[in-house]
Amino acid sequence: MQNRFLIILFLFVIIFTSCAEIYIIPEEKNETWSFVVFSDLQQGYGVFSQLAKNISNLEPAPQAAFCCGDIMLRSANEAEWLSFTRCAEPINKKMPLFIARGNHERNDSASEILLHQYGHISSNRFYYTHTEKNTFFIVLDTYESGKEGAILGDQLTWLEHQLDSASSDPSINHIFIFMHQPLYPQGRHTGEDFSNANELHQLFLKHKKIRAVFSGHDHMFNKYVRDGMIYITTGGGGGVLYRGYGGDYHHFLKVSFFSDSARINVKSIDIFNEIIENFNF
Repeated sequence: MQNRFLIILFLFVIIFTSCAEIYIIPEEKNETWSFVVFSDLQQGYGVFSQLAKNISNLEPAPQAAFCCGDIMLRSANEAEWLSFTRCAEPINKKMPLFIARGNHERNDSASEILLHQYGHISSNRFYYTHTEKNTFFIVLDTYESGKEGAILGDQLTWLEHQLDSASSDPSINHIFIFMHQPLYPQGRHTGEDFSNANELHQLFLKHKKIRAVFSGHDHMFNKYVRDGMIYITTGGGGGVLYRGYGGDYHHFLKVSFFSDSARINVKSIDIFNEIIENFNF
């Protein structure tokens, strides 16, 4: 009986793995480059391992990957960081990975040391920028000590400066922002808005080069448009999904650019490598 169970389990694993590799995401005509986004693993390493493999199989390889936080379930846990590093290896072999701090990474000294070390964050703070081609990326820290659930003080001043600088730079055509907690959550955390959500929203509206703001925290996919600003939640990286709000599937996002510079495409791609959402902006 035990042998029969093991055989069935083995066949299930083979079928599952095969199904996940059957569908290859095709490169779209005139696509020039891309980046990917995911969030909220929380020890869901089996799911994340497959998502990471799917990301690494994209051709041509994306130029960068962004994680909107909650890699951990328990903060300052080196075993979890080692598991994440192992599972993320297919991504790191193909592209740089940039991490925004989530609430599960926490902000005590031991947690911050490990986040610097394993997250390869060289600055002494957890908000920073990256530039790729004609695109400017801003990674924010929504769990700064004493300012949790907000962007305030020095970070807000820094953000305003970065936006002003990128907006006036003729070589920059697009700005994307990454943060863990959404300004306006649309899932289980509905009503738990940023304490200065409206202030940040008005700041973002001033800068027309901002194309989208990505976050995690709610374990689901959601696209929310407010006054023309696009807020995308991508919390399906492996953690337990939040049911009943729509978008409750494990996934990552592929954001693509084209020879037609006016077009940007977003696809949400599930664990079986199937495209679920597909839209332009």
